[in-house]
Amino acid sequence: MKKLIAFLFAAGLLASHHASAVKESNVAKIPLQYFGLHIHRADAGTAWPNVPFGSWRLWDAYVGWAQLETTRGQWSFARLDRYVAVAKLTNVELLLPLAMTPIWASARPQEASAYRPGNSAEPANMNDWRAYVTMVGTRYKGKIRQYEIWNEPSDMSHYTGSVEKLVEMTCEAHRILKDIDPNNLVISPASAGGGKHIDYLDHFLAIGGKRCIDVVAHHFYVFQKPPEAMLPLIRGVRTVMGKHGLANMPLWNTETGWWIANGDGTPDHQMVAKGGWRKLSLETESGDYVLRALLLARAEGVDRFYWYSWDNRYGLGMIEASSGNPKPMVAKWRTTVDRLHGATQLKCAQSGKYWSCDFIRKDGVADQVTWSVE
Repeated sequence: MKKLIAFLFAAGLLASHHASAVKESNVAKIPLQYFGLHIHRADAGTAWPNVPFGSWRLWDAYVGWAQLETTRGQWSFARLDRYVAVAKLTNVELLLPLAMTPIWASARPQEASAYRPGNSAEPANMNDWRAYVTMVGTRYKGKIRQYEIWNEPSDMSHYTGSVEKLVEMTCEAHRILKDIDPNNLVISPASAGGGKHIDYLDHFLAIGGKRCIDVVAHHFYVFQKPPEAMLPLIRGVRTVMGKHGLANMPLWNTETGWWIANGDGTPDHQMVAKGGWRKLSLETESGDYVLRALLLARAEGVDRFYWYSWDNRYGLGMIEASSGNPKPMVAKWRTTVDRLHGATQLKCAQSGKYWSCDFIRKDGVADQVTWSVE
């Protein structure tokens, strides 16, 4: 690595007057909460991650509206209660998406979705939505303070209602949650990807959504490309935020991951095998993506990065789908967080295929990461 760095500087490839600068991050220390995970079965067979992280997004964790209120007024909080207890014990912050309409409350109960029929439709009666938000916000007052409205609404397998209805739902949730606890944060509906998905965010903010959120969220998936491909998406979202006067609002990447090879013989799932995903090698590539993704997103000013996921069984897991053993990328996650947690002055630069990120570690020592992309 030292020889590579020396060569790059000797060639002038990393000199400031040759490199195109990537946005410098906030000078504040990188908090542990920046490093987020999705854990799907923390109470049903998945051992608690033995890596440092500070945030946990409860998506695909079986605590959506449809799982909490299977029949109007009949609530099942046992699983979410367990998650809240574990989060308190481990000092991890929870982000709860408010989404997934139960069939009994759905405007289109037989409509297909990524989950069960009716889950992607808006509620037929807004009073049911208000009751859901009120119940959850009241029960977990002071225990869950971060609520994300819906999941990937620009994808019709996740949401089939109008943007206008989504704004109404967001604003009602904002009103209710702030009345319950002014310290609650409302996170915007997070679309996934670029192009029309960023346009969806633009539309949502333009018609009133910007008045009812505390954080802008997006999913910077680039599942066919390396982490560097996230940067145009992040900058596109930042442009939209600036357009609507939200340049200083926090930006969270509430879901991103890649297809990771299995090492325990578990067959590849068709979701990724036939879905156009790029498969990362088990030994080195997946760990390299962890380091590069977390560095680059933070250098672009992203305040949280929730990796998808710790225990996914369909190709995106950090642990083996069958055995539960950690993949090699887990060690890379651990060393990356140890290296970046508390760091300041992070900035990254590109010159052709060469990249360099510089920062000051929490112990005050200057550090640098370099790599090349073919």
